[in-house]
Amino acid sequence: MNDGIEREYRGRRVVPAVYVSLVAVAVMAAVGVLNATTLSGTKASSTMVLALWLFIGVRMVLEQWRARTFVTADGITVRGPLRTRTWAWTEIYGIRVENNRWGGSHWPAYLYRTDGRRVRLPHLDELQLDDPIAEAAGLRATAVRLGLTSLETRPEVEERIWRGARRRTAWQRASGASVIVVVALFVRDFWMIFTDRPTLSFLLLLGIPLLCLPVFFLLLDRLGETLAARRSPGHA
Repeated sequence: MNDGIEREYRGRRVVPAVYVSLVAVAVMAAVGVLNATTLSGTKASSTMVLALWLFIGVRMVLEQWRARTFVTADGITVRGPLRTRTWAWTEIYGIRVENNRWGGSHWPAYLYRTDGRRVRLPHLDELQLDDPIAEAAGLRATAVRLGLTSLETRPEVEERIWRGARRRTAWQRASGASVIVVVALFVRDFWMIFTDRPTLSFLLLLGIPLLCLPVFFLLLDRLGETLAARRSPGHA
């Protein structure tokens, strides 16, 4: 008898369209790069693009075929595309379903550790379950009933969780700003080509945005921390 705690979450339903689309684009991009390489020879930029798209395609396939979430009385095991990790219930602070506008799943579940860090629970989402919020709540309630965990709220852990959320928001906004830089540089590069002027496409479209990304993140992260400090109850 497992008291309802023994569970396995894996991909049983139709593969989400976003994953199929990414794999298809990765295959087409890889074929296009290989054809270009055959005609004009091997280039460092072509090799990097090919490796990137192959990585994206393989990861998407592995995530659907291999990824699992196992729940037992000993803890929770997450088997990802490449590695498997296990956390005992004493290391788990909570399980939360959160709204994610940027991923293939809009309501994924996360395991929060006692140090405030979070881990995605594969296939515990609205793509595989009718009600992931109720599923996560039921799982937590069962763990509490069995004495494996508690509903105690720890202020220091909650602060770490909010700090992590602010950093993720800063990274997302920094990435968006870097994409805007890429678009602006692409327009500038196109204009240089149109006017028969020399271009530095690889440097402009890759090097400069990569340099801008950490700068944007540091500025936005600092801004987020400043605003959070002003909203805190103890701020004068």
